[in-house]
Amino acid sequence: MLSTWQVTATALNLRVAPQVGSPIVAVMKQGDLCTDTGAPATQAGWLAVAYQGRLGHANAQYLRSVPDAGAMAAGDRPVPTSPPAPAPVPITQPSARQSDLALLHPRFRQAVAGLLASLAQAGAPFRVFESYRTPERQKWLYDQGRTRPGSIVTKAPPWRSMHQYGLAADLVLFIDGQWSWRDSGPLAAHWALLRQHAAAAGLRTLSWEAPHVEWPVSLEDAAGPTLMASGDAAWLDNVEASADRWQQAGHDGAPVLAALQRPGLAPA
Repeated sequence: MLSTWQVTATALNLRVAPQVGSPIVAVMKQGDLCTDTGAPATQAGWLAVAYQGRLGHANAQYLRSVPDAGAMAAGDRPVPTSPPAPAPVPITQPSARQSDLALLHPRFRQAVAGLLASLAQAGAPFRVFESYRTPERQKWLYDQGRTRPGSIVTKAPPWRSMHQYGLAADLVLFIDGQWSWRDSGPLAAHWALLRQHAAAAGLRTLSWEAPHVEWPVSLEDAAGPTLMASGDAAWLDNVEASADRWQQAGHDGAPVLAALQRPGLAPA
């Protein structure tokens, strides 16, 4: 499970690289929470973290580890610094778009973190618009332009997209507080950078879906033994839960999880 950290300083810069003077991605306030991305530390005293859909590095001196909320005493729980967020939309609802990096396979998660850092350094303001996508949402998107009104937005039905395996993400420009898919004029260069930097990071892009980046494996290998062996609990539990929910609803297409054997425990 990925670690959660709370900011102890009045303000803490989230930087592109683990060093003072590196470009600032965001400024975190005292009491804000961020999540360890799982990427290995490349500089002592710094942590690679995710904060509100943005990835970067923060000085560990100003972060304190937050225990699992269920195991914390009431007085130890973080004090919110802003009004509580609305109740989350159930994940089975098509509108439930997720940008949580913890649900991605750790190898892909680390590659996305590096990609976003290199894009930020190049001046291309991309953020994670969507990470893991449930099969319910994939079906809803696939039906658009086919069995319900709208333009076709995806070629992949449920479980034929890498999103359902935690091996794909959609990166979109975030400019002046708004998402932008505009790919003409001055912004065209940003999308070209996305393709170039994704290739350099060993990721695959799609010619018909500019924001999409994915781990370069086949759908058969997406749930295969190699990725299984290098997965973590957050990723595996989510894929298993999604496949089970999909099968229980009477749908076809989910991976055969009997073949997905968790790595054995090391001897005590």
